[in-house]
Amino acid sequence: MKQLLIILTMAWTAMSVHAITVPDTIFNRSEHEDFAFGADVSFVPQMESWGTKWLDKNGKQKDILQILKEQGINNIRLRVWTVNSGASSKQEVVSMCKRAKEKGMGVMIDFHYSDTWADPGSQTIPSAWTDHSVDALAKNIYDHTYDVLSAIKAAGVVPKWVQVGNETKRGMLYPVGQTNKGGSVAFAKFVQSGYNAVKAVDSTMQVIVHLPDGHDNSLYRSIFDGLKKNGAKWDIIGLSAYPRWSHLDGPTMINKVMANINDLKSRYRTPCMIVETGHYPREAVAGNQYLVGVMDKMIKNGDLGCFYWEPESMGGYDMGAWDESTRKPTVMMDAFLGVKHTEVSWLMKAKMTSPTPDQSFEAGDLELKARIQHQRKNRIHSVEFHFDKNTVGTYTVEDLSSVGTIATIPFTVNDTTIGVHTAWAKATDTSNNTQTTDTVSFFVGSSTLFDAGIVENGDQKGGTARWGISVTEAGHYRLAFKYSSPALRRTEIRVDGDSICKSFFQKNSGGYHTLDIEITQPGNHELLLTATGNTGLPDITSLRVFPLEGQDAPLPSDLTGITSQRIGDDDEMVDIYSLSGVFVRRVPQSQLGISLGARSSAVVSLPNCVGGTLYIVRKQRLK
Repeated sequence: MKQLLIILTMAWTAMSVHAITVPDTIFNRSEHEDFAFGADVSFVPQMESWGTKWLDKNGKQKDILQILKEQGINNIRLRVWTVNSGASSKQEVVSMCKRAKEKGMGVMIDFHYSDTWADPGSQTIPSAWTDHSVDALAKNIYDHTYDVLSAIKAAGVVPKWVQVGNETKRGMLYPVGQTNKGGSVAFAKFVQSGYNAVKAVDSTMQVIVHLPDGHDNSLYRSIFDGLKKNGAKWDIIGLSAYPRWSHLDGPTMINKVMANINDLKSRYRTPCMIVETGHYPREAVAGNQYLVGVMDKMIKNGDLGCFYWEPESMGGYDMGAWDESTRKPTVMMDAFLGVKHTEVSWLMKAKMTSPTPDQSFEAGDLELKARIQHQRKNRIHSVEFHFDKNTVGTYTVEDLSSVGTIATIPFTVNDTTIGVHTAWAKATDTSNNTQTTDTVSFFVGSSTLFDAGIVENGDQKGGTARWGISVTEAGHYRLAFKYSSPALRRTEIRVDGDSICKSFFQKNSGGYHTLDIEITQPGNHELLLTATGNTGLPDITSLRVFPLEGQDAPLPSDLTGITSQRIGDDDEMVDIYSLSGVFVRRVPQSQLGISLGARSSAVVSLPNCVGGTLYIVRKQRLK
């Protein structure tokens, strides 16, 4: 019979698994296709021209946009410079927009209004627009915006969003539109000119004004108050939200960004989205937790989306989301699937609680028990039990919610036989992760534990190990040698000088080798194990002898022929246990040379058997 026992609280020592993460689903990605799970991929054409190849999480090479789509990305962002060809030119952006459409992805266009990078530290006027007046620069912005967007639309793509400027912390087109140098009116005029161009191409496209430092509410109020005062329009407020550049940890960054978003939505009555974010790939777990945390809050808050800036980057930019050594996405990208990873020192622990090492049982049905602990609730799926060299059965959890994080699971093995056996179990969780218990050796049937015997030249050919054994009845016995050996050892077993059989000890470390012999006469006998190959004996650490036909367990005897007392009808049997409670053997009390008298048990020294070690002796019924 198999049954499931749920243990609410318990811990134990078990093997640890290092450098792993435990995944948790924070939100159901398939239910939020209206949220923009985005990635800026402006570097892709250049990286492809360099021969860069990307692998998916399974190690398969694919188009990078396809991999991003499989990782949950549904929109891409592309920057536009004012250059006529090459990187971030109109031609390159049109080509990328067509590729995005083929993958079913939406597009955001990010106008930098510069020949190169535009950001808080640099908003350089394009070389072709140098020395133009404010009105002329506004017209330049309109014409450039209209031209690029018209080319994209002519290619069959209508972007969802268009940024008029990139990270315009102090305006754009410095110094003319630099807000901290008297350029607030000009900046507002430039934004409005870009807005008008976007709507002239297609009124469905949403215009974004984008600032850095998404945690800094005072910055956003200052810039957008100025734009509103000077008559500029926008549809969406875009934020950059980098914990690195803000010098904040992930949770603090999330709290500050969300507080800023809520204030902006209330103050300006316009929606918000994060158009740039990122994290260190060498801290991928922390990055994953930040990303999934901010997106989860934005989804619940009704916000529009979150874009990672260049996740596919490798070889220069140190905040991509790809592992340069494996060329696979890091766990940061799982955030776009709604999956959060938590780093732990172990995932599952598994231990055999029954049997315990060297425990003894009666022959017959035997219940195995395995205790499984998991880092997460409701993840323990099944436990496969192994007895000796066979898989004897698997318990599958039908109701995952019933097991919590810890479960003790029993499994019954029927009709176990006398001798040494092994058992172990393998636990599997709902994500197909596995953990195995240690292999436990234990005993079925009454037996006697002997020491290592007298060894002569054990490491040489012809070496021997001898034991003295006293039996009260003739019959068949099972010998179980506990041994270690670096290689195969050929041996021969002799009883009182007569060869009984030859046997091969396999390469082994601390396991058991068993063989059966017949002893034809009661009394004292010598067991001799001889090395017969070119190498010596295995390293025998103990010998355990089991009677197979209901005889009394044998006793150790010296090798000088000490007479074994016969057991009379009135001789009382006693059980011998180690101080830890492990059963050793059952013998006549008279053979121990002690008397318990009226006591039912005593702790005594048995010099004839174990060299003075203390053992527990308990009375048995009369034979």
